[in-house]
Amino acid sequence: MNNNVFDFSDYKEYLHDKIISSPAKGRGLKLQMAKALGVQTAYISQVLNKEPHFNLEQAMKLNKFWGHSKEESRYFCILINYARAGSFELQEFIKEEMNDVLEKRKSLKNRLDIKNSLTEANQHIYYSSWTYAAIHILTSIPEFQTVDKIVERLRLSRDRVHENLHFLVETGLVLEQGGRYVIGTTRIHLDADSLQVRRHHYNWRSQSVISVDRGFKEDLHYSNVVSIAKADVPKVKEILIKAIEECRAIIRESPEEEIQVITVDSFIL
Repeated sequence: MNNNVFDFSDYKEYLHDKIISSPAKGRGLKLQMAKALGVQTAYISQVLNKEPHFNLEQAMKLNKFWGHSKEESRYFCILINYARAGSFELQEFIKEEMNDVLEKRKSLKNRLDIKNSLTEANQHIYYSSWTYAAIHILTSIPEFQTVDKIVERLRLSRDRVHENLHFLVETGLVLEQGGRYVIGTTRIHLDADSLQVRRHHYNWRSQSVISVDRGFKEDLHYSNVVSIAKADVPKVKEILIKAIEECRAIIRESPEEEIQVITVDSFIL
């Protein structure tokens, strides 16, 4: 069972999936849905099994009932509009809207709602070495907000740390406050077509190899080559993207105590 509205092009199939996969196979859910819509339970069964269709007012109530996010609510309403369309031309028009939503979800930047702020020239500097990002993130941890502590933690020269901090302060990524360096509010994410993507990945994959050589038991490394059905490739990718989203949700609420590197790869040879 998927339980993800974006995996469906038919809202009735989606609701069936939601109901069946709920505790006790959804027993009593149709009654609860009917109360939420102010209709009879028989009407819910009628809609789910054949005709008619829910209207948009009912769709909004169902969005609230199922706890849909804003993005999920919009797509659910599009599905209902698609099902209610009375002509092929209208269906095709609405289908384009469906595809637009799905295409935007494929873009990780849109999925994570991230905005860039560095100029192209500053991006080139930032991604020229792993040390810029490492020092940038370290300044979010109170224990490592001085030059001495950064030098000790990353085993870098004092000149190198000063050089990196000067750039980070100039670009607003780090703020200097009475001899201490604290992280700014800027969030950075490379577009998939950015010239810096290769360098960014290379920086941290190189550090990953060094981590393998260190052999610390708390580190995690996994690499595998598999044969897989073409239809399952996007499913695996979706699972990985969801995992990234879940990790980011945890990280967002987590107090800054340690610096950790996370790398994820999935590609076709």
